[in-house]
Amino acid sequence: MSLTVLITNLVLANRTGTEVVVEQLADGLRRRGHRAVIYAQTLGPLAQEMRARGHLVTDRPDGLPMRPDVIHGHHTAPCFAALAAHPGVPGLFVCHDATTAYDTLPPHPRVRRAFAVDERCRARLVAEGAAASQVSILPNAVDLSRGLPHPRLPERPGRAIAITKHATHLPALRAACHAAGIVLEEFGSGPGQMLARPEEAFARADIVFATARTAMEAAAAGAGVIVCDGRGCAGFLGRANAEAWLPWNLGAAILAFPTDEAQVAAAIAAWSAAEAEAATALVRDRCGIEPWLDGLETIYRDMLALPALDNAPAEAAAVGVFISRWVPHLDQDAAWRRLADQIGWPARGSPLDRVGQEIAGLAAAVAQTQAGLAAAIAQTQSGLDTAQAETEGALASVTADLREAVQAGSAAAQAAVAAHAQDTAIGLAGVFDRQALIEARVLAALDSTERRLDAALQGARPPPGLGARIESVLRGLWHRILPAAVRAPLHRLRRRVLAALRG
Repeated sequence: MSLTVLITNLVLANRTGTEVVVEQLADGLRRRGHRAVIYAQTLGPLAQEMRARGHLVTDRPDGLPMRPDVIHGHHTAPCFAALAAHPGVPGLFVCHDATTAYDTLPPHPRVRRAFAVDERCRARLVAEGAAASQVSILPNAVDLSRGLPHPRLPERPGRAIAITKHATHLPALRAACHAAGIVLEEFGSGPGQMLARPEEAFARADIVFATARTAMEAAAAGAGVIVCDGRGCAGFLGRANAEAWLPWNLGAAILAFPTDEAQVAAAIAAWSAAEAEAATALVRDRCGIEPWLDGLETIYRDMLALPALDNAPAEAAAVGVFISRWVPHLDQDAAWRRLADQIGWPARGSPLDRVGQEIAGLAAAVAQTQAGLAAAIAQTQSGLDTAQAETEGALASVTADLREAVQAGSAAAQAAVAAHAQDTAIGLAGVFDRQALIEARVLAALDSTERRLDAALQGARPPPGLGARIESVLRGLWHRILPAAVRAPLHRLRRRVLAALRG
């Protein structure tokens, strides 16, 4: 019987984690005569590529031209949305992450089966309320047909690649590889260089530094694997370690050591080509995609064989519970807040915090303006004081010389006074020129301050009373002695600040 399977995922853009699972599941179902439809809330290059290959991909849960038979759900929100959009259709949910808020079991009565990719994810679902007997392990699988031929591994590794969504451990990998004479390439969202076809990189690497399904794919491709990422390091993947670590999906649960240079160097030193090849054989035997697809077909048909669920009140109640937990509101302890924190929304706090930040920015701009004006006034006053002292000294000198010339009454003395007066006039002109220069500098400072205030006040909402306090400060400036050329722009600036603050 051919089935239409609706697969849900948060994102279908790059080839990370669950995105690869979705692609390989859709391709595998189509090979077996089924139709896969993918609903993801964020689409990107991978979605376009899958559409070009003939898959139906949508970012709307109701955007399907047909009714699905089964919903294969990844991630809480898209899985719940698909269930709500298709009444009567049974669903399963697969948890791929033991900690992220978006991978909790959807609270919907038509989730007929719950799965986890490893024991850690299973423990998470049970801790969140799922019955232990109802949560089964559905490990990740590897499409063995995608691998390229890998040359025999050397006695000592010479080339390595790191594929990771972290970056903090990369310096340790670089240092350890450099010390061992290994050439290292870095890929993934952590280094910022994505791989469209990772199997091509696996084929040319002796060692792959990775975790989870990427580590599994690398081992299946024939490369040696050191299981590590930014969270920690497990070590070199030989046969015995593969036996112990595969039930944990080569994931976070086995990362017992820090990923530092010493630990990475020890993992490189544990290299054995024979052990790496034995691990490859085990992974290929246990993790191939065809047995995985066999199991899923059985699960889908078992779900469809169960009596149909038609309980509208229970489904309506489930929608209400979901909205109360996941739609953003003021409860900072609700599930939506945890999700927002994990995906990088603003830090926990009141929704009014942004207004407070704007006010703080405005207050800082006002303080900077006040300091700039005070400095400009001090400079102007200093210049005026110096000019006044020089003027008074020059006038006193002329007055004294004039008194002496009048008392002497001689033509020579009067001529000397006239010459002195001319020199004094020249000196005063220089004083006035310096005063004009000071005024020009103050005007430039005021103009710059005005522009900064315009930017700071744009869209800001100051607290009550701030305008009055600034007005009091600015009004006090008028009690200072300022040249007329400075008072006019300062008065204009005062009016603009007060108008902005009161508006």
